[in-house]
Amino acid sequence: MKLLHTADWHIGKLLEGKSRLEEQKKVLEQFVGIAEESGADVVCIAGDVFDNGHPSAGAESLLYQTLKELSNGGKRLVVVLAGNHDQPSRLEAIAPLVKEHGILIYGTAKTKVPSGTYGAFEIQSLEEGVFSVSIKGEKAVFVCIPYPSEKSLNEILFREEDEEQKKAADYTEKMRVLFQKKARWYEEDTINVLISHVFTLGSIKDGSEQAVMLGNSYLLPLDVFPKEAQYVALGHVHRPQKTPGSHGRIRYSGSPLPYRLQEAMIAKQCFLVELHPKKEIQVQEYYFDNPKPIEKWVCSDYEDALNRCRENRDRSCYVYLQIHTDTYIREEQLKELKQYQEDILEVIPLFSPGDEKETVGTFSEKSFEELFADYYAEKKGVFPEPEVLELLREIVQKEGEDASDLDETQGIE
Repeated sequence: MKLLHTADWHIGKLLEGKSRLEEQKKVLEQFVGIAEESGADVVCIAGDVFDNGHPSAGAESLLYQTLKELSNGGKRLVVVLAGNHDQPSRLEAIAPLVKEHGILIYGTAKTKVPSGTYGAFEIQSLEEGVFSVSIKGEKAVFVCIPYPSEKSLNEILFREEDEEQKKAADYTEKMRVLFQKKARWYEEDTINVLISHVFTLGSIKDGSEQAVMLGNSYLLPLDVFPKEAQYVALGHVHRPQKTPGSHGRIRYSGSPLPYRLQEAMIAKQCFLVELHPKKEIQVQEYYFDNPKPIEKWVCSDYEDALNRCRENRDRSCYVYLQIHTDTYIREEQLKELKQYQEDILEVIPLFSPGDEKETVGTFSEKSFEELFADYYAEKKGVFPEPEVLELLREIVQKEGEDASDLDETQGIE
């Protein structure tokens, strides 16, 4: 059986307010091509399909079209898990419609898909989060654990009447119990796969995903994962990697696109895993081409920045622009730069030590508008646009009118 492992698509994600849907469409077309080229029998998407629980119509349309193409008319099994960015009920809402295409969707660890025909496959639902299927004459058992929050773990493992001390047990121990419970379905002569959306100890993070945890309580050690699982396909971390100490058995596929500047230099991948009962797995890496890179340009002065923008006017890329200067970047200069490179995300002036722009006049001598403009320039590196200042004037004026009205109603002169 050939399993193609991906995760963290984050369809609908913005970069500094800019849509990435067109790039996501291109990279997901690459992924469909990889599935075809590699002859994958199963595709697993290990969570964070969308970037938020209320995706746009465009984001949903892209997902549905991609899933349909991946399924190849029901000839390829597709398993989708919810991550912490997804709304489980929204994902599962389409489950009845995609069943005939061979697509299974797990919104929570309590999800139990119905047994039956999914595309060209006969699925045997064993319990919540577990199913088996025969592919090419080999039986495979899949354990599917979408993002498990502390609350959802208590709902899965404990009854309402169970004492509070059980519910307050360590997160790691709860996950150990959950995985062991599901792993009882693994057999010696079956292909055994676990798919989940969790953090592991030792994984290299890049800042794109932040754990909501106290200390390291949500970081799972490797011994939590059942030894019977031949391959553990994980999502949650955007850097593709083997989990240290797992000998490549436990992996994060990473995201197919970089979603922050910190990810810009990371080669994005997906993994094709060949599995057979009682045999070592074979893993092949496939790399994505980035249709629109994220870059940081450090320029010696404004003219250098302007020339860099001119030289790259025909290149499709996002730019964080840093300019060595002894003054702030003026609004007309920013507009000039964007004439040649419209996807400048941020302009940061780099002042030499001791050369920071001196404040003109004292605090008491400046108007509120001047103080605001100075603060804006200090934080943003450019002075506020006229529209921003006009909005500020309207707010100040409105506040003044409201204060006057209040004084009158209270009889204050």
